[in-house]
Amino acid sequence: MIFMNRKTGLDHGRDRGTLSVIVPVYSRSRYLAEMLDRLFLSGLRLNAGRRVELVIVDDASPLGEETAASAGEAGRWADVLYHRNIKNLGYLRSANKGLSLATGSRLLLCNSDTRLTPGALARLEAALDSDPRLGLAGPVSNGGFNAALQQAAGLPPPLESFDDAELRRFDAFGLALSGRRNPAAAAGWLLGFCILLKREVYEELGPLDEGFGFGYMEEVDYAIRARKAGWKLAVAPDAFVFHGGLSKSMQPAGPNSGSQTGRAMPVRTFFRIIRGLWRLVRKYGWNAVGIPQDAAGAAARGF
Repeated sequence: MIFMNRKTGLDHGRDRGTLSVIVPVYSRSRYLAEMLDRLFLSGLRLNAGRRVELVIVDDASPLGEETAASAGEAGRWADVLYHRNIKNLGYLRSANKGLSLATGSRLLLCNSDTRLTPGALARLEAALDSDPRLGLAGPVSNGGFNAALQQAAGLPPPLESFDDAELRRFDAFGLALSGRRNPAAAAGWLLGFCILLKREVYEELGPLDEGFGFGYMEEVDYAIRARKAGWKLAVAPDAFVFHGGLSKSMQPAGPNSGSQTGRAMPVRTFFRIIRGLWRLVRKYGWNAVGIPQDAAGAAARGF
């Protein structure tokens, strides 16, 4: 495992055959630290199959020692690059730091409260392989909100704990979905909780727009930029990635709502969404508000 901070650098060549998985982390409680281990890391290990490059960006977490220990344990099955920010920078800057450190030909950016179910990664990669101009792919999930293309149907009951028996319910659901081999669906934009993109896209477009603050709506902006550059986006309907926490958490959006941050801090999340919408308007006009997720609907809006 390679440890880094903002004062150190790493001289490495681009390994074009590597999948890089980037996960920004802010563990402020034992619950969130457990979520990183039991949801994200254990789910990624189920999907890895081959050794991956795992880039963990710790955004100055209060539980930094726990996060570093999780990164060290993951080093047994992945090539881990662990970076800790000197101060809290927020999700977007941490995500951009991870993207800049990653070396792979494909970049999988995930939230730390996600779980890739068995087969999900392979189906995402298959979607990306389905068209040379397809540059970004996303999975289906629970709590797709207004992202109809990414809302899975027939979900199991919400998680009650992170015990193996509970996690197996969603793993079995995802495994069954991955066996259907459904064709990718053209998308106008993708939810940012889990996105697989080609390095060529990242090198052409550059980082996420940090003007969106701590996050929200930056994924819509990135999709608009990608489509304007001639890249296509798609949803893999046979790739399921769980997003969120336990059913006992605050959940104003319903029992299967995604985003642990959104559940725990709904008021703060609301104002961050408003800020994100306002930046979209400033960049693209009012047509960017409520942009449909399907590719045809986005195109009809001029995107």
